[in-house]
Amino acid sequence: MLKNYFITAIRNLLRNRSFTIINIFGLALGISAALVLFKIVLFEKSFDSFFIKSDRIYRFVKRVENPNLVELEAGIPNPFAKAFKTDYPDLGIPVRTFYIGENQISVKKRNGDWTHFEQSEGISFTDPDYFKVFDYEWIIGDPNTALDKPKSIVITASIAKKYFGLADEKSFDLILGEEIKLNNELTTFVTGVIADPPKNLSLPFELFIEYEAIETIFDFYQPDSWTSTSSNANVYFLANENVSSKEIETVLPAMSEKYIPATENSTAFNIQALKDIHFQPEYNTYGSSAESPQTNIFRVAIALFLVLTACINFVNLSTALAIKRSKEVGIRKVLGGYKGQLILQFLGETFIITVVAVTLSMGIAELVMTNFESVIGNRLSLNLFGDPQLLLLTCLIIVGVTLFAGLYPSLVLSRLKPVAVLRSKGQSSLSGNINTRRGLVVFQFFISQVLVICTLVVIAQMRYFSQQDLGFRQSSIMTFQLPSNEESKLNPLRDELLRFPGVEMVSYNYASPLSESNIGSTFNYAPLGLSENFDVAFKVIDDNYLDLFEIELLAGRDIKKNDTLTEALVSTDILKLMEIDDPQDAIGLDIETGFANDKKIVGVFKAFHNKDLREKIDPMIMVRFPGYFYEGAVKYEVSDAQFTNLMKTVENAWSAQYPEILFDYNLVTEDIMTNYEEEADTMVIFQVFSGIAIMIGCLGLYGLVSFMASQKKKEIGIRKVLGASVQQILGIFSKELIVLILIAFAIAAPVGYYFMNDWLTGFEYRIEMNIGVFALAIGFTLIIGIVTTGIRSIQAAQSNPVDSLRSE
Repeated sequence: MLKNYFITAIRNLLRNRSFTIINIFGLALGISAALVLFKIVLFEKSFDSFFIKSDRIYRFVKRVENPNLVELEAGIPNPFAKAFKTDYPDLGIPVRTFYIGENQISVKKRNGDWTHFEQSEGISFTDPDYFKVFDYEWIIGDPNTALDKPKSIVITASIAKKYFGLADEKSFDLILGEEIKLNNELTTFVTGVIADPPKNLSLPFELFIEYEAIETIFDFYQPDSWTSTSSNANVYFLANENVSSKEIETVLPAMSEKYIPATENSTAFNIQALKDIHFQPEYNTYGSSAESPQTNIFRVAIALFLVLTACINFVNLSTALAIKRSKEVGIRKVLGGYKGQLILQFLGETFIITVVAVTLSMGIAELVMTNFESVIGNRLSLNLFGDPQLLLLTCLIIVGVTLFAGLYPSLVLSRLKPVAVLRSKGQSSLSGNINTRRGLVVFQFFISQVLVICTLVVIAQMRYFSQQDLGFRQSSIMTFQLPSNEESKLNPLRDELLRFPGVEMVSYNYASPLSESNIGSTFNYAPLGLSENFDVAFKVIDDNYLDLFEIELLAGRDIKKNDTLTEALVSTDILKLMEIDDPQDAIGLDIETGFANDKKIVGVFKAFHNKDLREKIDPMIMVRFPGYFYEGAVKYEVSDAQFTNLMKTVENAWSAQYPEILFDYNLVTEDIMTNYEEEADTMVIFQVFSGIAIMIGCLGLYGLVSFMASQKKKEIGIRKVLGASVQQILGIFSKELIVLILIAFAIAAPVGYYFMNDWLTGFEYRIEMNIGVFALAIGFTLIIGIVTTGIRSIQAAQSNPVDSLRSE
């Protein structure tokens, strides 16, 4: 029996090849997109579950209340871990980590020379107890003692292979004790190698250096300060067994009261579970690697909608084909076939199409995930049989699509009355379902138009990012990190760079206007009578900084060239905090700052964006202090052809002063847009998935028009006999289309507005949603719909009326 069902199903599908191909293509599109999204969701949900004791691991965080803002921070004062371990030894093990960004790594060759590498990420200073908290897989070395000795370093297997040229793990023992130099300043020696950790970790560490070695390369490291904190100085905590999170939280207020000076702003410590780090981006984890938990909800919703719209497309095409199969149903019923057999037969056909579509979609999904890593964010693979969750999900998709897409057409066909269909009235028997099909098409275009609206809003916001005036010059400026701030090296470097005809100006600073490296400290103004201090951002500049970045000075003068932390330039936002309206009135006033001593205001500059456009501009103060010159900036005006020569000149000048340090630079314009990589990826995702939804929707529309053409076959024939033109017949279908798309748009517009307006609230500076976005969305959808309808309608309009009227 089952064999007969299968053979019959295959024959029917082959007999209606166009129907089969369109359905498989539509389902494969929707399911492949859904598989990609579901795999991303499962990957994101698996973050930080790698460690065996992950359910007992926390990170200390803090909440700082300033008069002008409330900040959530992951940066913890250096003495915190030691103090907590001393005061509450029975609760668990605290460990410090200090993550640093791009640096140079040097490895000694066998001949004694050093080979230099750029290490863009993955370097962290960690306490010796770090590997008691986090259980990595060790290839060589002892996790209990690997970081006990000063300046010891543990590296991952991929780093060992990259730097030491090792082919396999068997030779890793050869590098124990080998030297690795950081920034040509700190020399460490290898004490262990661990297996590469998985990508789904919030801790992007690949090189682990003994913590106290940090003071070798950072002049501003203050091991005993409770008031100076870096955002990259994090403290993790392994709670002892049977110690609950509430027990830990209970003692934290006492830590604030005991150790935070009364002169500091209100600071409250808290804990964050390891599994929550990836889903709480407000704490700015290692370059904002965390994401909002709503993002996964958004991905699942799009995946379900794409599968749903593919199923709707299947229903429309199946019911359009039903007229052709109505006589088959009538004959089978006359010969003794009953309703259950017919439903099983049609569900079997749907099952075969679904299995083929899922098989095809798995290949498409794998191709996408392995070739579009930059968009997806990680290199993923389906690995269906190695991932029970994804395997179960795929099985549910097959069953769900088979039932959802096949049940309705099966019921429609199985209900046909044999007498009616054999009298050629199967067509009228199906006509009552036209409103259902119209509703399904409306739903398809509702999904498509919501995605189109979202795409247009993201594109507009990205254009706003690229065109917004940030308050400083962005073009033709390169920046580079300085390995040292010795005048004996900086002055010759500046002189050599200025000799190149295209170089206009050189500045040394900390750091460029929109750099992530901001010095956070406090500010107060005595006449305000405030007991708490304002939180502000400090920029360390030289005498060329304002001119190079073309920052507008509204009153006063620049800081004297030989000044050191006694004069200050303040932004217009500082004046608002001081309750001063006229910039001229601020000149000569004394202010209190947490960065060194009190200062005198000598100038007021127009506020510029020191953060990306998601966040509000910080009140800023500029000071001069050569000891903090850690970045250089070069302003140039050269043609594209001359740029290569300029780079060679800069690199040669660099090598003359820093022969052991690789030269690396960034362009300010490129740095600015890297802040919005997440939004750029969102834009691409919307473009891709809205395109898929529209393609599937067009297939559904094709099905509806096909059904209408079958329903109106004789009407069209009569109209043609009576002299109707092709354009008039096209109008019959176009009116129907326009009405359905307008209904879908009426529903999609408020839904799209709600979601995108909510998305835009995440940006302090954003576009205003206007009618233009919605006009473009409806216009684009109408054009696509009309083209799709026109293709099928022209076929019906050009048919020979004799064929449709012959049976009369």
